[in-house]
Amino acid sequence: MARFRRISGTSRALALLLIIGAVPAACTATKPAAQPRVQAGKPNVVMVMTDDQWLDSMRFMPNVQRILGLGGVTFDRYYASFPLCCPSRSTFLSGQLAHNNGVRHNAAPLGGYDKLDEDNTLPVWMQRAGYVTSHIGKYPNGYGKSDETHVPPGWDEWRGSVDPTTYDMYGYRLNENGTMRTYGDSWVQDPNLYQTDVYRDKGIDFINRRSAEGKPFFLSLAFLAPHGENVHGAPDNGDFFRVGRGPRPALRHQGAFSAEQVPNDPSYDEADMSDKPQFLRDYPAIAANTDTEITESYRLRLESLLAVDEAVQRLVDALRANGQLENTYLLFASDNGFFFGQHRVPTGKFLPHEASAHVPLLIRGPGLEAGMHARELSANTDLTATIVDIGQAEPTLPLDGRSLLPFAQDPRLRTGRPLLHEAGEGAFRTPVRPGAPGDSGASAEDVSVGLAAGAGDLDQDGTASPGPGKPRDDHSQVLDAAYEAIRTGRYLYIRYVSGAHELYDLAIDPHELASKHEDVRYAEVRAFLDARLDELQGCQGVACGEDVPPAPQPK
Repeated sequence: MARFRRISGTSRALALLLIIGAVPAACTATKPAAQPRVQAGKPNVVMVMTDDQWLDSMRFMPNVQRILGLGGVTFDRYYASFPLCCPSRSTFLSGQLAHNNGVRHNAAPLGGYDKLDEDNTLPVWMQRAGYVTSHIGKYPNGYGKSDETHVPPGWDEWRGSVDPTTYDMYGYRLNENGTMRTYGDSWVQDPNLYQTDVYRDKGIDFINRRSAEGKPFFLSLAFLAPHGENVHGAPDNGDFFRVGRGPRPALRHQGAFSAEQVPNDPSYDEADMSDKPQFLRDYPAIAANTDTEITESYRLRLESLLAVDEAVQRLVDALRANGQLENTYLLFASDNGFFFGQHRVPTGKFLPHEASAHVPLLIRGPGLEAGMHARELSANTDLTATIVDIGQAEPTLPLDGRSLLPFAQDPRLRTGRPLLHEAGEGAFRTPVRPGAPGDSGASAEDVSVGLAAGAGDLDQDGTASPGPGKPRDDHSQVLDAAYEAIRTGRYLYIRYVSGAHELYDLAIDPHELASKHEDVRYAEVRAFLDARLDELQGCQGVACGEDVPPAPQPK
């Protein structure tokens, strides 16, 4: 268990009480209860998750900011452990990092929904704890491909989108408790069938119906926005690096951000890439046409979030009208972020850099002081542990995260726990060592995931991702982007399977412009982080939450 460190003068006794309160969420495997344990007065949980939403976009969501930000606690340093849709969502459902749950990609054979142990997931645990459970919207990638009528265990009410129609704002198909239903036509923009609004109304209907039953409920509402759509593929121009077009906003929001520009981040179209791995140096400087495509994608994605922002307001209105708002924890988060030209990457995610890994998390609920900001490092593994803690549920897997309730209740709390990022071949319990595919227990397919990312496919979203375009002439330059990385309060250190490294001192370089991995002044820092990363790579359960001492100072 990580040790709390306070940066103001509140008593140690309160900190110890908070630690004790957090212990049930950082559990080891336990035998499931034979019957649900219903306890009066348990709070409801509403989890709203967006797709590919980057941190800065939150300034365009006034309702979420007011209701959950000013009305709750914002976690300023919340990260996706593996910034890719299916691995991230599988971590949320399992409470485990990719090297423990085995979901290392969006699609088979390395990942996809079928890789997830669906019998040991958050909804199963919440249902056993006496909750009425409901999921609406996107599930881990590949859900429904092998059996579109399958209802995953743990959900009393199931309205899951079936791939590949998950990525259509119109014409999508839902499995509604085992019955298939299609909503409109992909090419007809019927305002009554816009995906975000339909999901919103189904969530409100669930709240209205279940509020009078006297049982706590757990609602998981997973919007596609601001993820791109199937119907908007990139032009087939043979260009290797392409920009994924944004989704269609609701008709009422089209053009709302027609003048908005991509933020002038110093890492946008980074001038000097000499400190970066080869696969990043291979990205050309952003040309005028690419800049235009990035801006168009950025505007569409922002506009798609306006319907999500309205949906959060409507959900809160329903909770208030039913007398449930003060007994409900509302959580808002994204599965991963997105690149818009940072470090010359025009589109995608996958990497542990700020653009793709740093994502929003806001929590509002009973006992939480409004308008607070928590600065503790946190990750999507913690999201699972937090909901388990709220529901007093009993996981049947060792959780790699810990409850964030103590940090939400007292945002001044700090620990020295680092975070692990991992992707592809890096998502194994043994440290990555450059060399043949089998050196770290990985298969050739595992390596291919990193190769695809290194070759420019940082979406890796299957049918929702543009094709790879024409192959490069010099295949020796296609290096592996699979990695393992450690994040501390000050540093981000990345080891790639290819043998490349990056080390950023975020205290002086928050935009990740100058890697220090070859800087002799940071030699002791790198050695320290190497050793800590070796330990963290194989962690399981509470071992993933251990404090580490501060890294040595640069010379």
